[in-house]
Amino acid sequence: MQPAEVHREAGNALFSQEDYEGAIKEYTRAIIQDNSNPAYFTNRALCRLKLKRYGEALEDAQKALELNDRLMKAHFYKGQSLLELDRPNESLRSLTIAYRIALDQKSPSSSSICQNIMQAKKRQWEVREHRRIEKEAAVMHEMTDILRNECRRKLMEAQENYATYEDFADEREAIEFEYQEKINLLEEIFKRADERFRVREVPDYLIDPISFNIFYDPVIGKSGQSFERSVILEHLKTHQFDPFTREHLSVNDLIPNIALRAACEKFLEDNGWAVDY
Repeated sequence: MQPAEVHREAGNALFSQEDYEGAIKEYTRAIIQDNSNPAYFTNRALCRLKLKRYGEALEDAQKALELNDRLMKAHFYKGQSLLELDRPNESLRSLTIAYRIALDQKSPSSSSICQNIMQAKKRQWEVREHRRIEKEAAVMHEMTDILRNECRRKLMEAQENYATYEDFADEREAIEFEYQEKINLLEEIFKRADERFRVREVPDYLIDPISFNIFYDPVIGKSGQSFERSVILEHLKTHQFDPFTREHLSVNDLIPNIALRAACEKFLEDNGWAVDY
């Protein structure tokens, strides 16, 4: 056995014991012996992910991809690292590549990758939602200031028509009431607009009937029933039938549900919270 492989096996043994620091040392020794094997880098990347050392995990995943850009694990670990580093757009690109490779390889990791994709989409939504709230708050503040300044201007103009401040009391009260009503209406309009973004129910047709999660990559079976691709593929590994009709079903019978996928993407774009529904 090559020296590098000796260190890899030692690292694997330590990893199985959850000794991630020890495993990293062994994988590093393997890399020193042979830095052309991408598996050594992906193994070390996984250890660093476990230890939440996301920047280092990203470097290892990237190095593995430089050696082999078709490595599903490297794209997966890169996507996970980027997500934890709060770079959801880059994360989604890497995870999507990993998902496609996993499907091609019939890898059981496709389901885990899919879950990470949904989390990346959720984070994208959170960023957009934060920006939206900040912008709306700024607009609300600006418009409220305009109304208050207009109220002060009108009060000053009206007061000039009265000899004393006491004589001006009734009109002052009427003007202040008018503008407070406008501010209240403005706040109500913004509140209603905000509630439009706070839908908290997912339509049934967007939910996978097996996992009860919102669809990411739906496919249609012979019966017309839609399933999440990774979930039904896992089912078909041991049961060659439709889980509801019990009719024979194979991988070749599955057809991408493009319309449903588009509907899910649109719903998640506006309601990123639904990832955890």
